[in-house]
Amino acid sequence: MTNLVPIQERAPRRVPTAAPTFAALPSVVRPSGLRPSVVRPSVLRPSVFAVRLGLSGIVLSALFMVQLTVVAWSRMNVLNTTMSDYVFVPRVGWMFGAAVLCMCVAGLGAMAGLAAIRLLGNGLLRIALALAVLGSLLAALFPTDMGESLSTSAQIHRYAAGVVFFCVPIAAYLLARSLTGVGYLSRDRKLLYANVIVTSVVLTLFMTSHFGPMPEALQELNGLFQRMLFVLELGLLGQIVLLPLRFRPPAG
Repeated sequence: MTNLVPIQERAPRRVPTAAPTFAALPSVVRPSGLRPSVVRPSVLRPSVFAVRLGLSGIVLSALFMVQLTVVAWSRMNVLNTTMSDYVFVPRVGWMFGAAVLCMCVAGLGAMAGLAAIRLLGNGLLRIALALAVLGSLLAALFPTDMGESLSTSAQIHRYAAGVVFFCVPIAAYLLARSLTGVGYLSRDRKLLYANVIVTSVVLTLFMTSHFGPMPEALQELNGLFQRMLFVLELGLLGQIVLLPLRFRPPAG
């Protein structure tokens, strides 16, 4: 009898295959009742151009006035001489009109920025800012003159400047009031109110010293009050211009 040796069967050799790619996998069937998730792009900050325009106007206006003050320091007394007389400084008098015109540009930037975030509206805030812009434009185009009798140009300049000085704090107050109840802008609202109060006090000091009801010693400071008022008004415009960058559009 023949001894039969059992033959051990070898396991079949595995052929290496490439790992399955995600493209080859079958797509998962989504239930018909569920909507696919949509990735929304991040919301861009509104009207960055308007903010840059407004800030450029404020910075240039301040630089022009600083340059005028330095050049005319030995010619004009900053305590009792109004800023409108800078127009008579030789060779650099044009900077006064340029500074006021830049203030007009800042007002336009403020209006465009507020319109972009739908805070400008069609009421008193829009009117106040529009009057401030128009007043700045007229004050730049119609300079004052020397002497007791005022020309038509000087009268337009005086009244237009007064409109600007009153309308900017009024606009800031109206804007702060419209932010009532907006929690994340409470700090901005309080700063607006605080600067409006300070600006109103300085405006009162300037107006009363300029038109005579104050004591003579304080009347000699009308130029100082006006320069302080100019800086405060630029600060209020800066707060208004920067507000769109802090604004959060409603979710939806």
